[in-house]
Amino acid sequence: MLIVVIVVLAAAATALDFVARDLTERAVASDVKAATHAQRATVSISSFPFIYGVAVHGRVDGLDVNVYGVPAGLLSIDEISLDVKGVRIDQHRLLADRTVSVKSINSATINVVVKLSSLQNSLASDLGVEVSAPTSQRISFTVHGVTVATIDLTRVPIVPSCALDVTHTGAVYTFSCTVAPVPASVLGALSKATGATQP
Repeated sequence: MLIVVIVVLAAAATALDFVARDLTERAVASDVKAATHAQRATVSISSFPFIYGVAVHGRVDGLDVNVYGVPAGLLSIDEISLDVKGVRIDQHRLLADRTVSVKSINSATINVVVKLSSLQNSLASDLGVEVSAPTSQRISFTVHGVTVATIDLTRVPIVPSCALDVTHTGAVYTFSCTVAPVPASVLGALSKATGATQP
């Protein structure tokens, strides 16, 4: 009988843990979507048991954050992904108030993917527009050597100011970097907390 009780309690605890993690994922995804004005956002927490880690240590092992359709001036960024490691969360606010407050993040790898549509490519070709990445954080549009527009990727809250590596294949531009620790601007986009800062 004792074994049955233990199994039932363990199953209930596991179910509660999954529910709490799912609710937290949805809350962070909602915050990220609102902060970036993205069409869609998803978050996956890689931490088990979730409740124990948050309640006892105030930590989550990692987050995978993906946002899609992020407006950025002349272009819409197709996808931004963050692989986040070592997240410290305010456990009191999460457990008592059911709000997510990210206090700090050890490191994050960011990938930004921008794809020019066939229409944009056609217009660029017809007008003699050249698309380039002159710095690690900007995409520039030039006509006969004159810059007519620039998009600063760091205006998107979850893209930090860091030395982004740029790769270009056809109409696809990928910007990536790893930053540690993660700046407050990114913490704010992942959290309902205001004025989040590194400890």
